[in-house]
Amino acid sequence: MKPNKNWKLTAAAVVLSASLFGTVYPAAASEGAGTTASVGTSYYQLNSQLSVSVKSVLNESSPDGAQIGAVVRMKNGSGKAVRVPDYDVRVRTDDGMEYILQPSAANARSVKAREEIELSYLVSVDGMDSFEVTELAWVDVDVYVYPKQETDKLVVPVGDIQWTGSEAEITESGALKGWEDAFAIPSLKSPLVYKPVQYDLTYTEQGRAATVTFLVTNPGSSRETVPDFRIEGKGKDGNYAGQRVEQNALQIEPGGKSYLHYAIPLKENVTLESLNVLTPETFVTMDAKGQPAPLQYTIGRLNVLLPKQQNLPITSLPLYTPGSPVKLDPVSGLVPSNVDISMIELRMHENSGEGYKTAIAKFKVTNRGEIPVPVPPFQAELQSADGFRYAGTRQLTSTASIMPNLGYVFSYAFAIPATEDGSTLGLRLLDSVSAAPYKTTLGAVRVAATESTDDGDTMSFYPFQVKLNYWTISANIGQSMTGLPNYSYKMKLDLDLERTDTVVVDQNFSKMEIELVDSLGRTLGSETRSFTGANRIIDGQQTFTFADLRTEQLAYPITVNIYETIETPTGVAKRLVKTLKQ
Repeated sequence: MKPNKNWKLTAAAVVLSASLFGTVYPAAASEGAGTTASVGTSYYQLNSQLSVSVKSVLNESSPDGAQIGAVVRMKNGSGKAVRVPDYDVRVRTDDGMEYILQPSAANARSVKAREEIELSYLVSVDGMDSFEVTELAWVDVDVYVYPKQETDKLVVPVGDIQWTGSEAEITESGALKGWEDAFAIPSLKSPLVYKPVQYDLTYTEQGRAATVTFLVTNPGSSRETVPDFRIEGKGKDGNYAGQRVEQNALQIEPGGKSYLHYAIPLKENVTLESLNVLTPETFVTMDAKGQPAPLQYTIGRLNVLLPKQQNLPITSLPLYTPGSPVKLDPVSGLVPSNVDISMIELRMHENSGEGYKTAIAKFKVTNRGEIPVPVPPFQAELQSADGFRYAGTRQLTSTASIMPNLGYVFSYAFAIPATEDGSTLGLRLLDSVSAAPYKTTLGAVRVAATESTDDGDTMSFYPFQVKLNYWTISANIGQSMTGLPNYSYKMKLDLDLERTDTVVVDQNFSKMEIELVDSLGRTLGSETRSFTGANRIIDGQQTFTFADLRTEQLAYPITVNIYETIETPTGVAKRLVKTLKQ
């Protein structure tokens, strides 16, 4: 007894059979003579009207025995309906055993004129021994003679195509695909072509998972629905079942393209090496109440090698010029084709005493079309040269759509390690909608962050440039209603405010915060002003008042920190713009 651990499709048997019979449809010599045919995509004559091909063969062992199954396609070549023959469908094994397969309760009883149907068969075999299924046979049993007479109508060798379950290895060269190789799925009557284009590891609330993105192309002339197939990740320590992210039927127009996503839940420290592509088969029995009870299993069709370097180095990304449109994936559809996304600046500063740096990226989103478009819900992520990734938090925004021929500004804040110098970073724009809760990459570029400095008198709050002409600060002592002294400070600034780009900012745009700090580093108070709306920052002289201070005495000297602040769903992110000292 030998277990079959390899699955392969060989053309040699087909060629040999064709040479023996002189045709790709070897007909039986007579109704009573047995015919041996090879398996493949060709059909082989079962009788004068019907031909068959073998789609799937299952030989899966378990502690309780084995399940042996077969799915065949039967085609009626005549001009009238033909009944499915009452032949036994049997499997024969390498140890000389023979098992009669039971037909599925869902099997059709007849085949319409010029129609093709699928028929499913299954049997459970008790015992612990492993064996190889070698043949699938259609046997005519005449019970009206004694002893009963059995005649082989068609015998198909299937040892090379049987699937032995999740432990099987796909080894046939035609069924092995490299990363980004395009392929059709054997056994599926579908013209769709699949190409793996993106592989990523991610964490969600459900845990760690690998996500695989396939680009699906329809080269046909009619709309096609993506059929059901499964993905299984293979690692050194076992296999991991994948789940299709898209729950609804995915239809692709002629000549169209779309993405299909699979998520593979993984344990920690598991590394996948390849993917198995499997197709499902269904066998139906009837339960005790006479209701259909479907049993589903899968058959391995292809093996796809994952990229050897699953985390590409940042140096492989194109170097980005700030202000230019980021090249986005045209198939995604998350960002309309007439919308450009440009990163204007990426500034970074260290948060004193906090142990990390804050980076703020500003993006301009421009609508080049003629009608308003919704604000694209893209996300942003920074990647360090060591491969670590840092998710950005988008500013709150009240803008729902972008008007034609206008640009809007949105900011993202990132918390990154204090050791990061920002000289070489990967910037990824992400689609968090199409494959939610998983994210896929819309575009990726190589960028460098600019360290915030105090050099010069001009402060950048894109699209505003703020020049500080002079400043003064004075202290005041008053008396509260309780008779205790009340301390406050008043700061006057003279500013030149210039808008450097004609882009739209809303009420949630970045704000300027002025913070007072005493000589011991304690914050005394702060005041925040916006660049829009009432009480906004303007050209010329303006006054900031700091009352209700967290101090019981006047402090000297005072340090003034000027921040750019961004309101996000998780709180306020700050970027230190300038420090002033008395």
